[in-house]
Amino acid sequence: MSHPVTTLITTDKAVANNQSRLSICLRPNGFSFSVSTLNGELLTVGDCQTELPAVATDLVRMVVTAIGSGDETALDYNQMQLVVSSPHFVWVPEHLFEPVRDRQYLELVCGSEPSANVCRIYSPLLKSFMVFEADSDLVTAFKILMPGIDIHCQHSVLVNDILLGRSESHPLMLLHVREGVGDFEAFYNGNLLLSASHPGTSDEDHLYQAINIMKRLHLETPDMELAICGQVDRNFYSRLQHFFPNVTLYTGRPFTFTNPEFQTLHTYRHTLILS
Repeated sequence: MSHPVTTLITTDKAVANNQSRLSICLRPNGFSFSVSTLNGELLTVGDCQTELPAVATDLVRMVVTAIGSGDETALDYNQMQLVVSSPHFVWVPEHLFEPVRDRQYLELVCGSEPSANVCRIYSPLLKSFMVFEADSDLVTAFKILMPGIDIHCQHSVLVNDILLGRSESHPLMLLHVREGVGDFEAFYNGNLLLSASHPGTSDEDHLYQAINIMKRLHLETPDMELAICGQVDRNFYSRLQHFFPNVTLYTGRPFTFTNPEFQTLHTYRHTLILS
């Protein structure tokens, strides 16, 4: 199989895999990945623009090749996470959660495909479980070929202590733009108010949804912050500044690095592997 990496920034620093963290994010036209140390030093960022294989096991082997190891048994990273987009998801408070009701939670709130795999990931920060739907073949292939990997949906990654902390002083809304969809997280007083995805094929679609959420949740204050990330460009950023008092680029969790090439990396486009 040919090497699929189209963009790669890496350092020659030698760090054992069992002292590192691997993060992988899938999307319709490829995938990206990062490797960092457990104390937050960024080692590698890779991006692969390619047609994904139809067979899930072939995709996993392509990912393994991309991160520099053709031997699946060498994937002994201390932490591994796979981020997948999910059309159906729900947050369930820990004190209300019952594992046998995973699919029922989805069916009651947002629907569920009978053939899909129902996953869950626990958030100590929110003391809640994120229950979400993911492709069964994909989850099974990653679990078999990369034992120990955690499966996340985009919302379980985007809701974190950094954004909750920033919302303690002012309302904050995060907009993450991906192919045909805008993911929204709204925070205030250190709490999560909303976690939702809305279809959007243009800047106007995302702008409309952002304004609508801001007004319906009464976040429209002079110090309200709109943080944006993902597939955003300069023109969209400028347009948002006409409607929101404070627009910022969200770049994920802060990392240290020694390779100067990381200074040119548009980190806001890779928040799902840098959070």
